[in-house]
This record gives sequence, structure tokens and C-alpha cells, in this order.
Amino acid sequence: MEYQKAIAILKNMLEKQPLDADEKEALMTAIGLLSLGEMAKSKIRAQKAKRDKSTEW
Repeated sequence: MEYQKAIAILKNMLEKQPLDADEKEALMTAIGLLSLGEMAKSKIRAQKAKRDKSTEW
């Protein structure tokens, strides 16, 4: 599953379900970790593209 799709599902759960404070904190932590994973993936793609471009003549 893609990070963005997982984040969207978790955000929907936050909005629809009546959750206690601990459950909300757990969901927010999961969303944060998925966001960090997406940023890292994006950075790796950007570095790879830059590296590939620098080797072109």
C-alpha cells in the first residue's frame, strides 16, 4: 500500500470514529511515521534523478 493511501485511510478513521486520547495519539504517530517514510522515499528518488542526470553527457 502506498504511503499516501495509508495516510488518507488513517485520517478518515480520525474523523469518523469516536476515539479516546490514546487511540488518537497512536493514529497521529502512525500518520507521522508514514509521512516521514514518504519524505525519505521522495528524497531518495530526487537524489537518484540528480545522480542519473549528472552522468549524462
